[in-house]
Amino acid sequence: MAGIHDGHRERLRNKLKKFGFECLEDHEKLEYLLYSFIPRRDTNPIAHELISVFGSFKRVLDADPQDLITVKGMTENAALFLHLLPDVFSSYLSAEASDKLTSPEACAKYMIGKIGRKKEEHFLVMYLEENGKLIKTDEITEENSRRVAINRDRLVASAVRCKATVVVIGHNHPNSSLYPSEKDIESTNRIVQALGMVGIRLADHMILSDRAYYSMRQEGQIIDPVNLNGSINQFAQGLVRRENDVNRLKNLL
Repeated sequence: MAGIHDGHRERLRNKLKKFGFECLEDHEKLEYLLYSFIPRRDTNPIAHELISVFGSFKRVLDADPQDLITVKGMTENAALFLHLLPDVFSSYLSAEASDKLTSPEACAKYMIGKIGRKKEEHFLVMYLEENGKLIKTDEITEENSRRVAINRDRLVASAVRCKATVVVIGHNHPNSSLYPSEKDIESTNRIVQALGMVGIRLADHMILSDRAYYSMRQEGQIIDPVNLNGSINQFAQGLVRRENDVNRLKNLL
C-alpha cells in the first residue's frame, strides 16, 4: 500500500524548480535541506518539529547544533549543516562584494556578510586602496564582553604598514538599535583625526545588523580633519569648516 509521503520529495523538488526556494513554507525549506543528510527518513515531521521547538526558519539556523540534535530524527551531520548555513551565506556575500568596495552600500554588504550575524559585538576594520580595492581586514572581538574597545594607535599603525589610503570601520549591534552612542561618535572622530595626521581618510563608520546598516558618514556625524598640505587660505577655510562641523555635531548629540 502506498504511504502518505510516497512521492512527496519529488513533488517538493518540482515545486522548488518551478517557483524557487523563497516560495516554500519554512518547514518545506528545512525539509528539503535535510534530504541529503537524512536520506532514509521522512524529513517532513522533523522539519515541523524543528519549527515547533525553535519558532522559525531563522531561529533553527541560529540554534546551537547540540540543541538541534535533541529533536527526534536529527543527525549530527544534519545539525551541523543547518548551523553552518548562515556562515556559508555570509562568506558568499563577502566574496561577492570584496572586489567593488567603492560605495557605502558595497561596504555595508561586505561587513554584514562578515559580522552582521554575530551574536557578540565585533569590530571590523577594512583597509583599502583609493580605488576601493581591499588590502586586508582586521576583525576584533573580546570574550565575555558586550562591547569591543578599539585601539586607535594600533589601527593607525596597521593602516600605515599596509599602505592603505582609505579605511572603513564598522561594528555590529546584536539585538539592539543601529543608532550610534555618543561614545561611538566621539571615538570615531578621534580615529578620523589620528588617521588624518598620516594622510589616510576614514571613509565611514557603519553600525550593522544581519540585514541593515547605519552610516555615520551619511548621517553627517564624521568630521574630516583639516588639510595641512594646502595654502594658508585653504588651511584657514578648513579650520572654519571644521569648527562649524563640530558645532553642528554638538547640536545633534
